Amino acid sequence: MAQIMREDESVFVAGEDVGAHGGVFGYFRGLQPEFGEDRVVDTPIAEQAIIGLGIGSAVQGLRPVVDLMFMDFICVAMDQIVNQAAKLKYMFGGGAKLPLTITTAGGAGLSAAAQHSQSLEAMLCHVPGLKVVMPS
Repeated sequence: MAQIMREDESVFVAGEDVGAHGGVFGYFRGLQPEFGEDRVVDTPIAEQAIIGLGIGSAVQGLRPVVDLMFMDFICVAMDQIVNQAAKLKYMFGGGAKLPLTITTAGGAGLSAAAQHSQSLEAMLCHVPGLKVVMPS
């Protein structure tokens, strides 16, 4: 992440605790000291707002990376993801771009509670307009 942020000033990260703590699993650790609070933004616990921030920023030409702590909370933001982000390209006849990246963690093995351990990536794969990438 640091490499692409050094190469492209339009890239920024936003999410719960991504700045001060580097995210719940430390994926973003060290970014805020290097890039500042304007490019590594701590947000409230408000998943719809986080995704909405990403969509609006991407429409304006930025390249946001927005992080939701756990995949379970993607469900809270499904309207933004499915009805806005995924459909934007189609609503503008292919003429609109949305360079938005959503990161999250999910699945068993995290020793997390029932509301912090779902694997919902298959559901997202069935949404036209989304590209789902997951390490195996």
